[in-house]
Amino acid sequence: PMPAHPMAPPPPLPPQHHVVHVVARSGGFWRAITFVIGLLVIGGVLIAGIAIGIFAMVAGAGYDDVVIPQRFRDGGSNTVAIIPITGGIDERQSEFMRAAVRHVLEDSNILAVVLRVDSPGGEVAASDQIWNEVKRLRSKNIPVVASFGGVAASGGYYVSCGSDYIMAEPTTITGSIGVIAQVMTFEGLMGKIGVQPVTLVATDSPQKDVANDLFRAWNDQDKDKVRMILDSAYDVFHERVRDGRKNVITDESRLNEIANGSIFTATQAKDNGLVDGIGYLDDAIAQAETAGKMATGRSTVVILRRPPSLFGSGLFAEQTSVQNPLDAQHVRQLINELPTPRAMYLMP
Repeated sequence: PMPAHPMAPPPPLPPQHHVVHVVARSGGFWRAITFVIGLLVIGGVLIAGIAIGIFAMVAGAGYDDVVIPQRFRDGGSNTVAIIPITGGIDERQSEFMRAAVRHVLEDSNILAVVLRVDSPGGEVAASDQIWNEVKRLRSKNIPVVASFGGVAASGGYYVSCGSDYIMAEPTTITGSIGVIAQVMTFEGLMGKIGVQPVTLVATDSPQKDVANDLFRAWNDQDKDKVRMILDSAYDVFHERVRDGRKNVITDESRLNEIANGSIFTATQAKDNGLVDGIGYLDDAIAQAETAGKMATGRSTVVILRRPPSLFGSGLFAEQTSVQNPLDAQHVRQLINELPTPRAMYLMP
């Protein structure tokens, strides 16, 4: 071959081949699964921690002390709070009302309250306690407008009569200003089944079994004692209505005619001075805005609710095995409770 020229470029190098070695490692799939499970566990722990913290906060405050605002209408910072009074009025209802009023007084943005009532009434003491909470709101310059749903009678009217303004829907049934108690006696039943109950009282308390013994027919002395209790409760009811409606019902003799236990339609109630206007919830909200010196239709409206019951009747109610309602303990408890006449602000 011809010798290479001294100035010629060197010949090209032969091509080089790169070899990639792939090494498979065992267990990669299971490590991925473990990683995913770990993430899920960490997430679950975080969620559980948040939930436990919320539950602890609610439990620490007490179930009946917790109020949850639910947005009803968006608006500005000025707020109208709706407090619902629904169903039978009892101790739990009054406890909720007390918590709701505390919430209102602690929130400076709430300038007026709508008391939304749909109730046939209930317990005397609970009705008076709710009335007192309405009074407490007004004493703090928070106007209260009562809004009646289908029924706002007896105790349902009692809790509302101290409001600044009362508005009833066109189909509302209201009134029933009075007190009632119902008692069952079992003397005839005991005779039929061959049982002769014996009631003993201490020598120096002979009046102990008056209106307090269901196992005999009641006489006039028993009835008079209960009627005395009812009359006392009625006097308080009459006084609440008289003071709450004094600017509308100026003649007390007229009030006496109205406050005889009769029920009224919305129109009759307005004609008699028991309510101020006829309208719906939105109308009551507008009235509350006016009373609270807010621009109509521009305020935020919230409904104050009880927290949802998660376990039974209370948030942390203990679940126990079903007990026999006819065991001796329950029978004795029933017998002890039945003889106590309960005065009720309740539409029969």
